[in-house]
Amino acid sequence: MKLYSSKPLVRTRSIRNKYFIMGSVKAACAAVAAAALISMASGCASTDEPGVQHGHLVQPPTTEGPFCGAQHPFGEIKGGEVERAVTLKSAEPMAIAADDHPSDAGKLLVLNHPLDPLPPEVARIRRGIVKRFTGKFIRDGQMSWSGLDLERLVAVSVERRVFDLRAHQSREVPDPVFTQTAQLSFARKWTDGQRTEVEVVEVFPITLVEAQFFVCAANPLWADKKPLPEVEDVSGDLSDGTTDVFLLDRRQQQDVTYRYTKTVYMSPNLAAVLDGIWQHAPKGPTW
Repeated sequence: MKLYSSKPLVRTRSIRNKYFIMGSVKAACAAVAAAALISMASGCASTDEPGVQHGHLVQPPTTEGPFCGAQHPFGEIKGGEVERAVTLKSAEPMAIAADDHPSDAGKLLVLNHPLDPLPPEVARIRRGIVKRFTGKFIRDGQMSWSGLDLERLVAVSVERRVFDLRAHQSREVPDPVFTQTAQLSFARKWTDGQRTEVEVVEVFPITLVEAQFFVCAANPLWADKKPLPEVEDVSGDLSDGTTDVFLLDRRQQQDVTYRYTKTVYMSPNLAAVLDGIWQHAPKGPTW
């Protein structure tokens, strides 16, 4: 009589275990999928804003120059505290700058309204840098802006003086006198008898090489993740004012504009580049 081996029984048991394991995996996958659907339905799905992915700041790519080296665009990598604003392309205003009216060069333009809080030439900078000075104490009533506009390849300088009879330590503001007519240098003035506001605007071109040097000096500041050092409040400090430096980068993606702003310190490399550019700035008026 032939005896049957027990191997088929072992094989049958193995097949049953296999189907049991597969069934358990399928059930687990189904449970995970159901949990994911419940999570999405309950509002746990990703709600990243435009320009943010998984909680990290991103930006649309750009092909706009100038570049540092062969391929590194302005603000290629951003780190640290960067402010971001998202607007529709059609809703983004375009300020009218000095180079829109070159016939005003060497003139004193008298306005019928106070000066804009931010000069149009500065407000128009969307990719570049702005340095702002606000005077106090002996320089009370003085403000100035200087910057580079990478879109127009120009440097901008605005010096503003304000005299108000009701202000303390404010001095009368004389009219600027242009001894030479620079390419795009003129002044704006407004007064109501008690308050006088005057600003001198200078705009001059920069070379592509200068713009490239600037991008190479600014990119490390964009990427720096370290916070700005805190300024100690020293009692009795008689500083003549405060200075702020901002990097600006505008990116476009379809109908949405992304604008990035970062407050930085003036590094030695960046200061050297800007000093070299301002060496061939036009001579300002007597003031």
